[in-house]
This record gives sequence, structure tokens and C-alpha cells, in this order.
Amino acid sequence: MNKFMLSMLACASMVFAAINLNTATKEELMSLNGIGAAKADAIIEYRKTNKFESIEDIKNVNGIGDKTFENLKGDISTSGTSVMPTSDKVSKKAKEVNDVTDKVKQGKKEVAKKTKDVEDKIAAPVKDMDKSKTDMEEKASKSIKSKVKSGEDKIEKDIDEAKTKTKVSKKKVEESVGKEVEAKKSTKKKSE
Repeated sequence: MNKFMLSMLACASMVFAAINLNTATKEELMSLNGIGAAKADAIIEYRKTNKFESIEDIKNVNGIGDKTFENLKGDISTSGTSVMPTSDKVSKKAKEVNDVTDKVKQGKKEVAKKTKDVEDKIAAPVKDMDKSKTDMEEKASKSIKSKVKSGEDKIEKDIDEAKTKTKVSKKKVEESVGKEVEAKKSTKKKSE
């Protein structure tokens, strides 16, 4: 149910989402696909001496051409309040979390395989082994197991941190989208 509500809110926010080129902050401009810090600064610099009369005027900004404009035109405006396109942010964060989770899982598999290989080598029968050699192997085995355990603990901690960051980001996005939808509803009711 929560996923359904989040997707519905994200879709609703996409309908109303647009960054006002004349008033957007650097962070809002950077939320646009293809706009980094340098291009955001260039847009802000341009509007100090010019007003964006139409969204096509963004092509007058150094470093922004037809291709970038085509990618942006659905997310920008020259009037109204800037509303960051949250659905893209949610998708990017979810992909980042999935990528991190996949890397952690792969790392755990590799650690488990290496641990098994080491344990197999240590456990292999050795003929004519004296006491000191046995003690050294036991110490090495304990040391390796300790290091492996430490690595696994770090991986688990990284997974927990990624999950926590995802939950926090998701909650912020849900709150933001909810406020945006409510604001749009009240604005729409007032205009009717």
C-alpha cells in the first residue's frame, strides 16, 4: 500500500513538476537531468542580466544546446513556483541503494568463497606435522576467520546504513510530494 501511495504521489508531482528558470536556486537547477554545478551557475549568471521569456531562452546559456534543451523542456518553465521533479530523485536513490546492495551481496559471496578456500587449505591433512606447525596453522586460521568476520560485519553495517539512508530519503520525498499535492489541490480549489 505504501509503495502504491508513493508511486501515485510521485506521478502526481511529475504532472506539476517544473523548475522556474527565473527564480530557481542552484540546488533546484542541479536537480534537472544534465545540469551540474557549472551549468547551474551559468544559468544564474545569465539571468542576472537577462530574463527567461520562454524556455527556449535556456539555449542562450553557455554550454546548453539543443540536445540538453530537449532533455529539459518538460521539466522547466519561466513562471510559477519551482517544484523539483521528485520521481527522478526517488528512482536515482532507489537505483543507488540497489547497486550498493548488489555490490555488498557480491562482496559477501566473494568473502564466503575465500573463507571456504582458506579453511579447506588449513583443514587439509598434513603428514608428519609437528606441534609448532599445528599451532601456527591454528593461529593463522583464527586470524583469517577474525578478519573475515570483521569484513562481514562491515558489509552488514554498510547495508544497514544504506537502508537507513533510503528510508530517510523516501520519507522526505513522501512528505515533500504530499505537501506539493496538497498545495496544488488548494490552489486548484481556490482558482475554481
